[in-house]
Amino acid sequence: MIISPSLSGNLLVASSLITDPIYAGGVCLIIYQDDDQTIGVMLNRPLQPTPKALLKVFGVEPGTSNRLSPQDTADSDSMGSEATNGAVPANHSEGGLSLPPGDAKTMSASSPWRMIHFGGPQSGPVVAIHQESELAEAETGTGIYVAAQKHHLENLVRRDQVRYRLIVGHLGWKSENLAAEIDSGVWHVVPASAEAVFSPAGEMWPGLIGRATSNSLAKWIGVPDNDRAGELN
Repeated sequence: MIISPSLSGNLLVASSLITDPIYAGGVCLIIYQDDDQTIGVMLNRPLQPTPKALLKVFGVEPGTSNRLSPQDTADSDSMGSEATNGAVPANHSEGGLSLPPGDAKTMSASSPWRMIHFGGPQSGPVVAIHQESELAEAETGTGIYVAAQKHHLENLVRRDQVRYRLIVGHLGWKSENLAAEIDSGVWHVVPASAEAVFSPAGEMWPGLIGRATSNSLAKWIGVPDNDRAGELN
């Protein structure tokens, strides 16, 4: 499904006003919004786990199994995981998501976008942001998909040359509170693109902040948005 109309499919780019280390220099993809709540995930907070830590994200103690094991819940097929200070407790039941050929290092080291990322301090399912429509439960923005179901995640990690970000935790707001933060200039809003979403974490915020500032300025002064709006004074 496509989640709309809402901020879904947009990026929140942290303004230079933000000093909190969780948010400063951050880029958040909004994946859901309704009248009451907004949910997003940070994109540029790689955790860079060791292969052993990566196994623990999926509930496998190193040396005991060669399978990544999502949490099974009574009412959901989603992968559950807690995010606390960047550490993810292994509290999962046996079996579902197989490791790709090789070992856990394949996922964390083969490509920058395949690392585990810290999505925010609020706990929730492990999700993947990717571009494979057949392996998604939702689309947020054009050609950017969200998956949390274990069979979708298993297929993603087995595919070569597929861009995805595995994300632990999320950010959440009351929608009216987020609107107030945007109005006050805490966040800049720009449409999400695959180029931005899958850019290297260290380049994401610097590559977006100029464009984001121009976009916000155009809205504030009531002129059509364009790449030169930031030069207006």
